[in-house]
Amino acid sequence: MSPLRGMSFVDVIVGTTLVLIVFLGIFGLLRASLQVSGLAKLKAAATEIAESQLEYIRSLEYDEVGTMGGIPSGIIPQHATTTNAGVAFGVRTYIVYVDDDADGLGVLDATSITTDYKVAKVTVSYTAGGTTRDVTLISNIAPNGIETTTGGGTLRVSIVDAVGLPVSGATVHIQNSSTNPAIDFSTFSDVTGTVFLPGAPTSTEYRIEVTKTGYSTAETYARDATNVNPTPGYLTVVGGSTTSGTFAIDLLASFILRTFSPIRAFVALDPMNTTDGFSSFTNTQVIGSALTLSGSAGSYQENGSAVGDALTPEYLVSWTSASSTRVVPAATDVRISVGDATGTLLPDAVLSGNSLGFTGTIDLSGIATTTYPSLTLLATFTSSDPNVTPQLLDWEIGYDAGPIPLPDVDFTLVGAKTVGSTAGGAALYKTEIASSTDTLGEYEAELEWDSYALTVSGYDIVSVSPEAPFEVLPNTQTEASLILTPQ
Repeated sequence: MSPLRGMSFVDVIVGTTLVLIVFLGIFGLLRASLQVSGLAKLKAAATEIAESQLEYIRSLEYDEVGTMGGIPSGIIPQHATTTNAGVAFGVRTYIVYVDDDADGLGVLDATSITTDYKVAKVTVSYTAGGTTRDVTLISNIAPNGIETTTGGGTLRVSIVDAVGLPVSGATVHIQNSSTNPAIDFSTFSDVTGTVFLPGAPTSTEYRIEVTKTGYSTAETYARDATNVNPTPGYLTVVGGSTTSGTFAIDLLASFILRTFSPIRAFVALDPMNTTDGFSSFTNTQVIGSALTLSGSAGSYQENGSAVGDALTPEYLVSWTSASSTRVVPAATDVRISVGDATGTLLPDAVLSGNSLGFTGTIDLSGIATTTYPSLTLLATFTSSDPNVTPQLLDWEIGYDAGPIPLPDVDFTLVGAKTVGSTAGGAALYKTEIASSTDTLGEYEAELEWDSYALTVSGYDIVSVSPEAPFEVLPNTQTEASLILTPQ
């Protein structure tokens, strides 16, 4: 008879793991099921709200079917909010006349009535799981008898891009404070880039504004004391006719302006008044304002050296020269050599005579900046008399650098597109930006496609790349660089 065996620790671990896997899977399914159920309930509630709004619209007299500030005008708010089970739902109602193609469209309409019936669109939006969702229901609203004229005319707004292709989904905001009731509503261009509004009240004051996320804007402009000839001005709707307006928008472009000072000469000078500016000393010392051999009269070292810190100029274009001021008594000498970033002597093939050192001006123009973006100076001291020492009073390296970013440059950027003119005929431009470059000499903005002229304040323009005016195209990046000198 075999003895009974208990569960080992490994058996417990394996069993627990299997149970966790099963229950975690069940929990995940349950959680997903609850989420789907919650979304379904919210969608059902939104659908119920939309249906209720449409039933309310259908219950109204035909002449009452319209939105406050809309075309047609009516008693229904364009936007409303309602709450269901603690969740907020936004309700947008859009009502518009329809010209049915059964009897012809526009001027070809057999009855000359373009307001055949109305269509009501109700969109109910809500937020679930951090995402905004919506439900949209549409219903036709027909008059009880035969179609009737409402008076007024038809407003047609066309939205195109920079090359004349239709732009769908653009927001078209229409305002007119001179009608009774006043008109103030927004709609969207269809796949042909068109908004078609029959039944618009006759008026000369239709203000149109067209926008779309990531696009430029277009609008009509008011006639006032400054802009006496707006282009385009407010639209006029005449009874029994169609008024058309075309507005061009397109994707914005990125524009970057950079300002620089020109290439110029620089000198890095070390006056030898401190030990700063050196990476190492060997039998040398800084006394007063001079670098000398270590020691004092009667005990000066026989030889010594010192290596300066590496010089790495920003925006380096070329090395020019190096020089020093020396005091060399009899029986002494001090020579200057040139090293790389680590203080290693440049070979004679790069700088002829460098291994022996120099006592005068050193020509550095043949040293390639790509190979040697950093240079150091090295001093070698000798003395055969312990009572005297040579002195190095200063040394310097010359170089050319640039163009160097020029910060805080005031400028004005003006586009070629106009929005009208003054009484004297002076053009009024759509885009006119007065700004300045930042501390890095840069300015960046999103601009609509146009041709832009540029002026700067306090500086003369040495060169511009590319040539101004700058041609900015939709959905592109244009970079312009200016080299400037003070006036």
